[in-house]
Amino acid sequence: MITRAFDRARTNGRKKKGAVVAIATGNEDAAAVSFPASLPNVLAIGASNPWDERKSKTSKDGESWWGSNYGPEINMVAPGVRIATTDIHDAAGDGSSDYNLRFNGTSSATPHVAAAAALILSVMPSLDEKQVREIITATADRLTKDGKWDKFVGCGRLNIYAALRLARK
Repeated sequence: MITRAFDRARTNGRKKKGAVVAIATGNEDAAAVSFPASLPNVLAIGASNPWDERKSKTSKDGESWWGSNYGPEINMVAPGVRIATTDIHDAAGDGSSDYNLRFNGTSSATPHVAAAAALILSVMPSLDEKQVREIITATADRLTKDGKWDKFVGCGRLNIYAALRLARK
């Protein structure tokens, strides 16, 4: 059911140009991308830390209780450690403040990629879903020594500036 919904969004959304679907890979520090990020033709997003490492239980950020899932389906990573965001007020939120300065996880990384897709479409609304996906992944900052895709960080870390520059060409 959810697979069909994502397929319809990707193919029929935006008057048949398709909607870009970005999904978090999961936070178990496991060598398996969680469903539905494992579906084909979606952007499977892992988390990176401020040192441009895949967020893992042993990465430099010192947060040993979680790590970004990885595997053959991962497309890229985006910042996912200590992300500032608004919070639900009072007891329903994470704390007593209206803000959370330590939002973590692949669920905090994925909105960066969704925002990149929205910004790209704001300057080039004629692009289809596949073109936007390709721009986002082609312009990622490569994090591997050889600059190639790997199962830990995909094609690299999101670079919104480079993606917008390429989209405008």
